[in-house]
Amino acid sequence: MSSTSTAQPTQGPGAQRELEQRLAALGPKDTTRGFLFGSALEVVKSHGDLEALKRCTEAAGGGSFTAFFSYPVNTFLKLTYACANELSGRYGGFDGAMQQLGFRVAPRFLESTTGKMLLSLVGKEPKRLVDSMPTAYKTAWDHGTCSLVWSGPKSGRLTYVNAVPVHYFAGSVLQILAAAQLKNTKAIGRQLSLTESTVDFSWE
Repeated sequence: MSSTSTAQPTQGPGAQRELEQRLAALGPKDTTRGFLFGSALEVVKSHGDLEALKRCTEAAGGGSFTAFFSYPVNTFLKLTYACANELSGRYGGFDGAMQQLGFRVAPRFLESTTGKMLLSLVGKEPKRLVDSMPTAYKTAWDHGTCSLVWSGPKSGRLTYVNAVPVHYFAGSVLQILAAAQLKNTKAIGRQLSLTESTVDFSWE
């Protein structure tokens, strides 16, 4: 599997400036589900660095998160940036770490009651699974949009309007394709603006 992005690397002071710009684009009604928070913290926890885990938890306000309760997207952004900075050395930089956070969140959703119901509805047909992704997005986010356009029987483009960087969504798309046990999957993310991005995906 592979995923690339044309977005510029966001490390060091630039990452903080970008985070502040993304936070400024959010409103009080922009929320997302707790399982995204829990998944990000689990990635950090899995590497056994308790100090890093503490710093990430503090970045998210120090609270705990219930899987399908709603929490502010601005808190989630602070958490993901903190986690990506902590994990950047393990995953080839900030962007690679952000992609890993997205890759690891998809199983949490698919294992949930809603995710299992979705999988049972789509069966073993991968196209139906991808078709369901905009609906799954609405389950996880009360913020932005996700839309899908097919370019071929095994390729298409997902367009996101969301303050979270594209690398996160490229990772989650890769994991969804992996859940369908597809071969030679690709997810190429492009950041079009601060809050709009695309992920071109394909498989063989």
